[in-house]
Amino acid sequence: MTECAPCVARPLPLPQRVESVRAAIAAEPEPLVTLTHLLQLCRDEHPVLQERIQDPACRARAARIAAGVMPLLPAQAPVAVFGPQARGALAAALAPDPDLPAVVVARALAELLDEHYFRSFIESFRRRSPYQPGVGDPIPLDSPDLRQVTTLPPTSPPWRLANRLDETRHVRLAGEWVMQFQVVFDYGLAGALSGLIGPDTIVATCHPNQTLAEFRFPADTRGRTFPVRPADEQRQHREIDRLIGAAVAAGASIVVLPELCVTEPLAARLQGLTCRPDGPRMLVAGSYHHDDEHDGPPRRRNTAVAYLRGCPSPLTQDKHSPADRPVNEDIQPQGWPQVRVHVSDDGWHLVLAICRDLLNPHAVHALTEAGANLLLVPAMSETMTAFGGPVANLVGAGQAFVAVANNPADFSGPAEPAARRPARALFGHPGFGQLTRLVQPPGAEPGVALLHVQTGQLQWLDTGTARPDPGRAGTAMLPVWAGRLARLTGPARFGPDRWQSTQVTLRAAAALVLLTDDSRHGPAVLLTERAPDLAHYPGQLVFPGGGAEAGDDGPAATALREAAEETGLDPGSVRILGALPPLALPDSGFLLTPVLAWSAGPVFTGTTNLAEVSTLTTIPLRRRACADPGERALAADQGTPVGSRPAPLGAVTGTILDLLRGMLDLGGTPDAATAGAGPGPGPGQSYHH
Repeated sequence: MTECAPCVARPLPLPQRVESVRAAIAAEPEPLVTLTHLLQLCRDEHPVLQERIQDPACRARAARIAAGVMPLLPAQAPVAVFGPQARGALAAALAPDPDLPAVVVARALAELLDEHYFRSFIESFRRRSPYQPGVGDPIPLDSPDLRQVTTLPPTSPPWRLANRLDETRHVRLAGEWVMQFQVVFDYGLAGALSGLIGPDTIVATCHPNQTLAEFRFPADTRGRTFPVRPADEQRQHREIDRLIGAAVAAGASIVVLPELCVTEPLAARLQGLTCRPDGPRMLVAGSYHHDDEHDGPPRRRNTAVAYLRGCPSPLTQDKHSPADRPVNEDIQPQGWPQVRVHVSDDGWHLVLAICRDLLNPHAVHALTEAGANLLLVPAMSETMTAFGGPVANLVGAGQAFVAVANNPADFSGPAEPAARRPARALFGHPGFGQLTRLVQPPGAEPGVALLHVQTGQLQWLDTGTARPDPGRAGTAMLPVWAGRLARLTGPARFGPDRWQSTQVTLRAAAALVLLTDDSRHGPAVLLTERAPDLAHYPGQLVFPGGGAEAGDDGPAATALREAAEETGLDPGSVRILGALPPLALPDSGFLLTPVLAWSAGPVFTGTTNLAEVSTLTTIPLRRRACADPGERALAADQGTPVGSRPAPLGAVTGTILDLLRGMLDLGGTPDAATAGAGPGPGPGQSYHH
């Protein structure tokens, strides 16, 4: 049989490759290019290097050779040039040695050059800006000092030399990923971006819209939708301006708006906000649909735009992954998808991305390889769950800060029996134990989510609503309490578009209402405080419970099983008393049975599920929330606080407690924390109360 010819040309034998590297180094005056030659040899001979670099004697000999070269190199300088003596010394260090592979020496020389000439590397990249690397070309790796930014310990080392031998602290060789994306490093705003992130920085995401009804979705006969835009542009402008004002008043210097919440003219009008002393330093004005007639044939685009104070030209980024939900987005990406990395003088690699582009695993890999460590992302998605993995990857690999602004609050249609509410924002922070956290407020009204960079604290600003009824423009302003009732019960939640004449099927569910004796206050009840980063009812006090499963023998079995899974409660330490009448929860699709139980001393043999529960709490029935911090110390709180108020009660929780208080003829009135409780249960596939 005839032997097949190789599909790929075999590389040169090692001695010839080493000689070609030595010749290139002997003629190269620029430290960055010299380092690139050394790293290319490390990449080509990775198996040999990986094996021999483990030998202490081998490493020691290579280190001595590098130390001998050091006195012959020019001094450190922002712009360094190798003369003939330095070039000759570097080439001679790679001379053949039967006991010491040249690739090990190349690695030692690469680390030496990186340590002494990284400032020269920065200037080399700056001269090449905008710089688009090819496979095997060097790319910059910058690492801001996180100790100067946040008080939280980082979740991974500050640089990446764990298993990679084709990189140093400040430089990495580009791989095949640059063939999939047009990655461009832009130093044009390096000075203007300096200091954008610091210990006092607050990043805000603003969320102006409540439902999809506030947008226009023109669709053609094939169901393609373009352009998506706000239904009332003037009202949208007023709302956005109001929310940005609230964000800046709360200390935000970076503000991110959601995808498709503006039109191109509206985005241009927002640029003036960064020129005002009371405006943000940087504003990502969402994204907009538009027809592009400037680059050849007309095509439809979705473009994000950002404004930076002191810079007349905006930063732009085109979306390259069209959406098919909640609408079939009819945009037409053209050519290579581009990822533009804006590099700052203090080491930040800023990237704008749009919604689904962050869900493309190849794009996330390219961003990680490019050292992206500050991502600002407008989004319009009916779920934020899918974004958790990509953002966690960026945070863990590159210690990135990420802010995703989502819009609107409710993605359900008029004929749907249950509301579909995604999280309003997702943040990634190097100090988060879980790398990412969601912000899910209880209501659908407009508001602002805040990330405090130094502490990692999240906060939701319920800014109310600035939408007067046009038919009653001359009437008096509502009192504060009446305005709150309107937000909790108004048309956005129970209006005509939500009225259903069709039958709603409810799934059986149960909650465990576990009562104990409090020597000072009488009957007390066990509650769980939900983790602050959950999509539904974060940080609220609720009963343990959930939906019935096929193996459950009645509501008591469901309630005990769910309590054991969530809190580690031993069912043997509990005595079932009875059950209250079932409560219908049409929004979430459950028929809830509150199961009453008593225990002289609950026993917890398992561990608390920290993914759902941050704290176990007992409160007297006479009060609706904890007044004494000592009453909350059954389990350590593992969550990051959202705001500073005491944990509010879930609406169903309050209803059940009121019923028990009435049955037992107990006094007491709701306190301030109860007044802050959110509206009733919302959407979801699992029961939360």
